[in-house]
Amino acid sequence: MREVPKPVRTIEEEENEPALKTATNVKTKPENRKKLAMGEASNWEILEKSPPEDVEEISIGDCELQLSGVDRLIWKGIPKARLIEYYHSVSKYMLPHLKDRPRSLHVKPNGFGAPGYYVKDMEGRQPECAAIFRDERRHPKPGKCDIIEYLVCNNEPTLLYMVNLGCIDINPWLSRMSAATQPDFFNIDLDPGGSDFHQVVEVTSAAKQVLNEFKLRSFVKTSGKIGMHIYVPVTGIRYGQARAYSEIIGTQIHDLVKDISTITVSANSRKNKVFIDPSQNDYTDTLTAAYSVRPNRMPTVSTPLDWKEVRNGLDPNAFTIDTIGRRLAKKGDLFKAVLDKKIAMANSKILNKHF
Repeated sequence: MREVPKPVRTIEEEENEPALKTATNVKTKPENRKKLAMGEASNWEILEKSPPEDVEEISIGDCELQLSGVDRLIWKGIPKARLIEYYHSVSKYMLPHLKDRPRSLHVKPNGFGAPGYYVKDMEGRQPECAAIFRDERRHPKPGKCDIIEYLVCNNEPTLLYMVNLGCIDINPWLSRMSAATQPDFFNIDLDPGGSDFHQVVEVTSAAKQVLNEFKLRSFVKTSGKIGMHIYVPVTGIRYGQARAYSEIIGTQIHDLVKDISTITVSANSRKNKVFIDPSQNDYTDTLTAAYSVRPNRMPTVSTPLDWKEVRNGLDPNAFTIDTIGRRLAKKGDLFKAVLDKKIAMANSKILNKHF
């Protein structure tokens, strides 16, 4: 049974989001950094069990960074060094979409197909040039500090630190430290399940039709696998409202393409239809960043698209670490306007009027 969203204007009154603690947006001085003892069930224990191999120290700006095991293969014939080179090459395009946003780390140190681990709390392990966002733990756990220290990537050394640690993909929050409970956009995640990609394209086109009817400015990118992500910039709303907007718009998209889409949460009931998923719009949720590589069978990239590219024949596997450089040189950052405050303000005004 689909849950019917409450009126958007009542959402903010009912939200019970955690009280925020201190946000640190400065470099962490070495003398102030202290590696904390690992709490119970900390994935740092797994990650630090094996000592790093072939460590090399490099300097980027005023930050010292250690790279290790760069010859280890992430994909067949593609070593970790190539992944580091890719992120270095796209850092100037990617960093504006990461700036001031906390993140959880998805670490896969042994390649795309090996087991991965999630790290939220840095526990004092961040590099000296990294920023940290301190937030109250919403679900207290034995042996865990009441405050979570999330990593914030504001510069290239921090980005390369994550990649060296084993992060193939980079997944920031929807909000920034300065307004952590207020996302800068809501998203509509199109998950193909077992459906063909041409159905994903059809549902994405239906989404554009609905958004155009409301005169909402929106932006689309491949997920880096076989899904699509649609961003609608907003400002001055809270996460509960963002989720409600995504649910409302998603229902209207579904109404246009009921034969190939679903809004049913249960995976067993989707029957190979494209799932229109609003669930990645909650506090601390993350979404794959633009230009992030994905732990896929090949090094595919989550790639911003021009809406006119969303048509039959679009191949998400054409966007890889080997092709993105030429695309950026030709088209620039098609996601740049996602960060435009004027667009966010105009969208929010429309949403407030209709919902």
